Amino acid sequence: MTTEHTMENDIVIPTDGSEYAEKAAVAGFDIATKMDATVHALAVGDIDRSEVSAVGGAPPRTKEDVTEIAAEWAEELTADAEANGLEAEAVVRTGTPADEIVDYATEIDADMIVIGTAGRSGFEKRILGSVTDKVVRTAPLPVVTVRPDGTVDAA
Repeated sequence: MTTEHTMENDIVIPTDGSEYAEKAAVAGFDIATKMDATVHALAVGDIDRSEVSAVGGAPPRTKEDVTEIAAEWAEELTADAEANGLEAEAVVRTGTPADEIVDYATEIDADMIVIGTAGRSGFEKRILGSVTDKVVRTAPLPVVTVRPDGTVDAA
């Protein structure tokens, strides 16, 4: 038997460090526990936002900055998953979040993506909402979306 196709389950949980991502992670850990799956904590350094200064006038962030921030998010989520007794690995990509999430999940032949959806506030909905929408539309694998109140919608 080759090691190529182990019967291991893999769940990709993207994180952007937000409370929405944390809610999604809680639901994702629950699913991972039931499926005996490895959690891939994926954070994407969003290059689309690296040139834009943050609201509140922080200096513009470089590609290195956004990737470094993403690495912190991925490490935090990995630590949380491990604290929940799960196998986990931190993954950091740089690019357009929705594309990177789908590409990574496809590359590792993941079983599903568990991703948060934002609440109704305009700014957060635009950023996180559009990423989630695009992932749901473009991913060739099941996507489970988790609302801010923790309710789960299997797409």
